[in-house]
This record gives sequence, C-alpha cells and structure tokens, in this order.
Amino acid sequence: MPADRRGRDRALFAGWVLFVACTQLVLLVEPHLETVAFHLVWISMSIVYGFQSWSARRTAAVLTTVTLVTGGTMAAYAWHGHLGWDELAEVPLMALVFLAMAWHVRRRAAALAEVRTAAERERRAQQDKELFVRTCSHEMRTPLTVARCYAELVQGELPAGAGREDLDVVLDELDRLARLSGRLLVLADAYHPAEPEHGPVDLDALVHRTVQRWRPATDRHWHLDAPAVRIEGDESRLEAALDALVENAVKYTAPGDAITLRCRTARHGAELDVEDTGVGFAHSPATGLAGTGLGLAIVRAVLDAHAGELTISPAPHGGSLLRMRLPAPRPA
Repeated sequence: MPADRRGRDRALFAGWVLFVACTQLVLLVEPHLETVAFHLVWISMSIVYGFQSWSARRTAAVLTTVTLVTGGTMAAYAWHGHLGWDELAEVPLMALVFLAMAWHVRRRAAALAEVRTAAERERRAQQDKELFVRTCSHEMRTPLTVARCYAELVQGELPAGAGREDLDVVLDELDRLARLSGRLLVLADAYHPAEPEHGPVDLDALVHRTVQRWRPATDRHWHLDAPAVRIEGDESRLEAALDALVENAVKYTAPGDAITLRCRTARHGAELDVEDTGVGFAHSPATGLAGTGLGLAIVRAVLDAHAGELTISPAPHGGSLLRMRLPAPRPA
C-alpha cells in the first residue's frame, strides 16, 4: 500500500476513535441522548470499515472494543434506571448486523479481485497471442523469400517443360504462404491496443482503388456504386478489411459471377457493402454470421478499432451481402 494511502487510513481511523470518545463524553453530560449516540457509534464504525476494509484481527479487536464500550454504557444507564434492561439486546444485534456487513464487503472484495485477476490473465494471453502472431509473421518472410528466389533460379535454368510446371506450383504455394504471413501481420496490427491513426478517408476513392487492383486478376463482373463519402478512420486498416471482404467474395463466386462494391452515407455514419452473386457463405443459424476465417477476423478486428460492426446476410439476388457500418466522425 502506498505511504500516502496508509497515512490517510491512519488519520481516518484516528478521527473516528476521537469521534467515539467525544460521543461517550457527551453521554456523561446528556444521558437522554443515549439512543442517538449509541447508533452513531455503530454507523460510523460501519462507514470507516467500508473505506478501509480492516484485517480480520483488527476487525475483531475494534468490534470487541465497541461492543464492550457501548454495552457498558447501556448497562450503566440501565443500572441507574435511565432505560430498561431489555434495551441491552441492541448491543449483540448491532454486532451481528456489523458482522453481516463485513462479510458482504469481504465477499465483494474477493469477487472483484477474482475479476481483476481473470482480466489480467486474459490481457496477458492476448498480448502473448499478438506477440506470437507478429513474430511468426516476421520470421516467415525471410525463409519464404529465400525459397522463392531459389525456386525461380532453378526454374530459369531448366529447359522448357522439364519440371517447370512443378516449380510453378511451388512458386504459387510460396506466394500463398507469403500472403498468409502478411495477413497474420495485419491481424496482429488490427488487434494492437494502440489507437488507430485516424484521419479523413474517402471511401469512394478506396472502393475504386480496390476494384482496379482486383479486376485484372479475376474473371468477374465488377459493379461500382460509390458516390463521394468521407469518414474519419485509419485508411490502411480499412483498405485491408475491404480487401479481405473482396477476397471472400472472389472465393465464393465463379467466373462470370458479379461482385458489387458500394458505399453510401447513412444515419449513423457510413456503410460499405460487398455483394456477390455466388454460392454464399455457410451461415450460422444462431447468429447469421459466417464461419471464422482469417479474413473475417481481420475485418472484425479493424471494425472493433473503429467502433463499427460487420453484418453478413443473403444478397437479394443470391450470394452474400457483407456490410461494414462505420460511425460518423467524432466531434473535435
């Protein structure tokens, strides 16, 4: 416990002891105030206990002292005929009430300590997971790059048709691992406890860039509905989330299917849709959300950092509709 906290506790306890002593002195002069003074002593003790949460030994010592002092005072008044002997029953009753209060305070403190311990354990586990993901992602890059360079070197030295197709498969798989490594790093960054780098983001420009990047590599019909929409957010993370949704749309569609990207201003902020005419996700009947892939984990992490949300539903013309809802810009 810090020294200043110990000093405050001592001062509070000393002040309460002085208050009790003054109360007992007042009773010597004004015996008719016995009922008020008696209850003030017990109430003030409960209040001080709530602020300090005494140890079991100190609680027992203080409770015994107060019981003897107040009980002795009550017995003296009964002996002189100021009150009936039946009034002494209040002393053990007040002691029992105090013990019940102390038990509840200790029980609540123990429950809060368990919650704090569990939260700290969860925080450390999350930090360990982020560190593991980040370390793996960084460590994978060098061997993947080296392996790809050697594969390209061997492929360049082979004559046409002499195993070059097999090396194409090797290069494709190495590229796939490199993309996975990059996604793991994006996921770790998305869950990083630091605040996103908020700034103005033109969603329409973001949507156009994404389509321009994906259109040459996929045999899909791309449709755009992107008027000028501006929000506050981390543009790089939002772009990674949109890429993940587009990749999922490509994954669940076939050549010739349509993929539509649209953004618009909404009452709560802005909405960014990725809609396709493919086979759709395998939805959970309980939540309506798709299975937990790495891409969707990235999207949810990015939206959590932006106080947004992701909804997944069947598209009106078949396929899936994935919608990112982003809040309005925060006031300055």
